[in-house]
Amino acid sequence: MMSITTILQQQYHSIQTEQIRYQNNPYDPERVHDLRVAIRTLRGLVKFLKREMPLEAYETLDKTLSNAAKIFSPLRDLDVLIVEAGAFAYAHPEGKANYRDFFKMFDNKRHEEMQQTLVDSVQQELTVDLDQVKAQLKTVNFNHVPDWTKLIAKELKRRKHQLIKQYDHLDFQDYPRVHHVRKKAKTLRYSATYFAEFVPKKAEKIRRQAKRVQDVCGSITDAHVNYVALNQLASQTTDDNNRALLLRIAQAQREKFTSIKKARKSSYL
Repeated sequence: MMSITTILQQQYHSIQTEQIRYQNNPYDPERVHDLRVAIRTLRGLVKFLKREMPLEAYETLDKTLSNAAKIFSPLRDLDVLIVEAGAFAYAHPEGKANYRDFFKMFDNKRHEEMQQTLVDSVQQELTVDLDQVKAQLKTVNFNHVPDWTKLIAKELKRRKHQLIKQYDHLDFQDYPRVHHVRKKAKTLRYSATYFAEFVPKKAEKIRRQAKRVQDVCGSITDAHVNYVALNQLASQTTDDNNRALLLRIAQAQREKFTSIKKARKSSYL
């Protein structure tokens, strides 16, 4: 069984690998997605272990990993938006819509955001952040915990009950709260995945439950982000056709996050 330190170090190496893959082919939307997920996964594991770490070390890791992930947020959000726009165009095959110019606008916008992540100053910022994470991980000692199996089982159970309670009382129209619960679900899911060896009989069920909450909340938060972004783009464009399309897709996104019905814990999780 791998130690906690080894698991964290391996996830750090995953970030390094995904960083190289992204630099090699930033044109592939999956590369920025996988890099950001790798960063967020390590951050989630750190959050899960917060009570077993010195506060200063935790805060440094949490803040630094957050900053690293935020570098790629605008590009990833745009990629998600392009996928939704593509689905809308597929579902509404209208010859007069002039989708080609519409998607050319998106292509240009994505190129701009991609280039922003690749400028020397931003890459240097990312390198500094990751070096700081690496150095900080080396300072954290987890040898004080006598029984990691017992501790992880207890923490998974605590976080699962907390997540289900928050989900059951969640107002789906309260976007900031939905976003908060989604993040909690991610932390639990990542932890149940990467610490599964310690509690193999419980981890898989908890991982599935966390993923379901994440998926429901994610549908709402993604649609909300898309709605805001589409309206912003509509206000900036000078092309009447593109503006009309942007507003139509924005309305479709609004309908998506306002029409989602919450499933109860007893029947869904």
